[in-house]
Amino acid sequence: MGARPLKPRGGFQAADKPGFRLRGQFVFGRVAWIVFLAFVFFALWGGSHAGAQTITGSLHGQVIDQSGGAVANVPIAVTDSQGQTTIAKANQNGVFDVKDLAPGRYTVDVSVPGFAAYKREEVQVAAGETQQLNISLSIEQQEQQVTVTGEVPILDITPSNNASSVVISGKELEALPDDPDELQSDLQALGGPSAGPNGGQMYIDGFTAGQLPPKSSIREIRLNQNPFSAEYDKVGLGRIEILTKPGADKWHGQASVNGNASGLNSKNPFAVTKGSYESTQFNGNVAGPLNKHASMFVNADFRNINDLSIVDAAVLDPNAPCVATIPCGGARFNASVPFPRTRVNISPRLDYQLGKNNTLSVRYQYFRNEQKNDGIGGDTGVALPSQGYNTLTREQTVQISDTQILSAKVINETRLQLLRNVSRQTALNPGLASVIVTGSFLGGGSNEGNVFGNTNRYELQNYTSVSSGKHFVKFGARLREVTDRFNSTTGFNGSFIFPSLYAYQSGQANQFVVTTGSPNSSTRLFDGGLYAEDDWRIRPNVTLSYGLRFETQNHISDHADWAPRIGIAWGLGGGKTPKTVLRAGYGIFYDRFTDNLILQATRLNGNIQQQYVVTNPVCPTSTAVTSCSFGELEGLITSVSTIYRIAPNLHAPEMMQIGASLERQLSRVANVSISYINSRGNHQLLTNNINTPLPGQYNPANPQANRPLGPENIFEYQSTGIYRQNQLSMNVNIRAGARLTLNGYYSLNYANSDTAGATSSPSNPYNLLEDYGRAAFDIRHRYFLGGTMALPWGLQLSPFLVANSGSPYNVTLSKDLIGSAILNQRPGLISNAACASPTITGSIYCTPAGTFDSAPIAGETLVPVNYLTGPGHFTLNVRLSKTFGFGQGAESSTGGASAAPKRYNVTLSVNARNVFNNVNLGTPIGTLGSRLFGESHALAGGPFSSGAANRQVYLQLLFAF
Repeated sequence: MGARPLKPRGGFQAADKPGFRLRGQFVFGRVAWIVFLAFVFFALWGGSHAGAQTITGSLHGQVIDQSGGAVANVPIAVTDSQGQTTIAKANQNGVFDVKDLAPGRYTVDVSVPGFAAYKREEVQVAAGETQQLNISLSIEQQEQQVTVTGEVPILDITPSNNASSVVISGKELEALPDDPDELQSDLQALGGPSAGPNGGQMYIDGFTAGQLPPKSSIREIRLNQNPFSAEYDKVGLGRIEILTKPGADKWHGQASVNGNASGLNSKNPFAVTKGSYESTQFNGNVAGPLNKHASMFVNADFRNINDLSIVDAAVLDPNAPCVATIPCGGARFNASVPFPRTRVNISPRLDYQLGKNNTLSVRYQYFRNEQKNDGIGGDTGVALPSQGYNTLTREQTVQISDTQILSAKVINETRLQLLRNVSRQTALNPGLASVIVTGSFLGGGSNEGNVFGNTNRYELQNYTSVSSGKHFVKFGARLREVTDRFNSTTGFNGSFIFPSLYAYQSGQANQFVVTTGSPNSSTRLFDGGLYAEDDWRIRPNVTLSYGLRFETQNHISDHADWAPRIGIAWGLGGGKTPKTVLRAGYGIFYDRFTDNLILQATRLNGNIQQQYVVTNPVCPTSTAVTSCSFGELEGLITSVSTIYRIAPNLHAPEMMQIGASLERQLSRVANVSISYINSRGNHQLLTNNINTPLPGQYNPANPQANRPLGPENIFEYQSTGIYRQNQLSMNVNIRAGARLTLNGYYSLNYANSDTAGATSSPSNPYNLLEDYGRAAFDIRHRYFLGGTMALPWGLQLSPFLVANSGSPYNVTLSKDLIGSAILNQRPGLISNAACASPTITGSIYCTPAGTFDSAPIAGETLVPVNYLTGPGHFTLNVRLSKTFGFGQGAESSTGGASAAPKRYNVTLSVNARNVFNNVNLGTPIGTLGSRLFGESHALAGGPFSSGAANRQVYLQLLFAF
């Protein structure tokens, strides 16, 4: 480790405005037994109705050619899962209606001379609803079939068909990343920004917990559907619904290998050397019938990831020690540390038809994730290798879904999920105290300690749909329970916190924080939700949707949260396919007070575990302060004990949202929408030390004095925060059959808040509004564009572009001025005239971002919250693929095999992430006094970069039959 001069990395810009070991299988608790018995009841009760009459659905759409013109008198073949086919015919305008279809999945085939054969599988028809399916035919090429996967984006007034919604399947799904981590980040980018601080929510086959399944086991992804539905607890914008593949009536499958190596990548700009990196992913699946009533699908995915963590920190320079009167530049510590990971995901699924009107689906998933040298580098890149720890997680999930047609107008669906997660975390240096030099480096042992945990999650849903004339009514309930048991030594080794490198060299720590007591803790969280809603077709071109949701949970005093929802869609110009649709909606949404917060309050309650804060610790021996034990420090200076608790009047976080959008059909293949959303968050969570010394009365020499509730820190989870947010967005959707599918959006966002989440604390415990200003999620501009394009020679090109402006970040001090035990106070903001030159003078810091006073006096203007803005981000990911078919397939409906799919297919693809090698920097360091102030020392992550490389290129070989 050699010293080299510190160089600025990244940058800042002024803000737009200142301003535990457990064994056994699933263990059912009391609530879990209720869940199980309820499921049996519904299954038996529903089975008694198996012979009931079936309420039917229908298909409606139009057949067009590549130019968008109608193709008349076309026969439409619709085949159900039993092989029975219904034939309909399009009229002279290409419009067709296929009526009286039993609910289920269908395959639609169209064969017209001169056009390539069209086939679309897994078309879902629901009871009492008309499924829109528009067919675009391509000109036939000799010895080649073109399969159309995109649907023409025809507008309608159903609540789930808003123009900003996206359904991904077929070629568009194939274009997404195969790596599940990258797939998840890309889906979040594709779904767009959600309202509030928590972002969108992901559902796996309708459930709210579990691992994202591999792409190869996903049938369809839905985004942003029905924003104001009462069926869901969270807002619709940003909601991601993942539907897994069912069994099939014919045997088929695939096997693939997907890999990446250092030679294909560009170096991480914070690494001295490129380092060795490789990633290999093996995947295989098979689906087919077991008998005439049952089918199966099984998928296995194995990943071996030899990643790197990059450290870029400032440490003491042995050749140039710090001097009190001279700013300490320190030495650069740079390292590339191996970060190996192995992951296994095995997920079989069984679909069984119990009766004509009763289908049972059972899915199991085993997930194993092992990581070594985790926790190094970190979000800011300054966590030294000694901070590492190893983790091992095993998760098992069972999902059971029973769908029954109870009568001609009623369908009932019961779902049950059981999830068990067992985790182990082992610190590489468990007995070594953690050393934090704010804004410079994080060293010593990991404060995370050793953790052994077991989490069980149970979820039961029962939903009923009733069709009655112009009304389509849905109602149901969801019950969830989480049980946590942990053996954790987090904080037991203690943490020394230093304000600067000079203070670290001198042994002058601000704080020593340590936890003692029993490592065992447990908690149980239960929540329930009921809802009812109605989609009322008032007129052929007007749909009114309204509903009410009720939510409750334990552990907090708030047991009754009512959430009304309403929405309207008006098709201007009338007809079933209007060219313009106006939508508006209003809803109240709630977040739950989660199990991790309850566990923290249970664990650090002063009885199970005790936490102490020692102010200005000094070692009574000549030993360095970082080698002193807590007992030695305790004998020298009074310490302040710390407890956590839940406020007796805590309310579930609430968000009120109102929105309106105007959607317009631009052509047969394109539509556009413009939307405005206003969101108001009340009862937002934060952690407040309610026993901070009274304003202006903090005495560092006697930190227990002048506290209103006794000599201790009382960190209370409160729901007193607020936020206000306005969003304007434009969405474009183009679907020109197999030739081109594109969707994109631009979002303009303004958001203010006085809290950054449940674990954030106010800089002034007695005045929360002092922190009201730019919210941490106030990313002003976001852009996205993605899709698929058919190129000559059978090539398929899939671009994925994401860009956004920078995230705001705080300017904070490295010392506690008020005795709150939180180092988040902000400096004063003074005139640049106070600086004769860009140097530090006393308490005055002169920086390119402004002039700051680290010792603000009463009445001095403080730096506004999130005053600075980090760097913007841009990436373009591109996937290029080519499929080669061989072996004779099944004959087409016209008797020829030339247009039929080949029996075997091999696909070669290359997936380049961040094609232009753009350096996307992470959030800069905002600790005033650090020589790294205003600099980024890590990449942004997410869809913009990985830990090991700035640009990555994956190669894939896939065989399908």
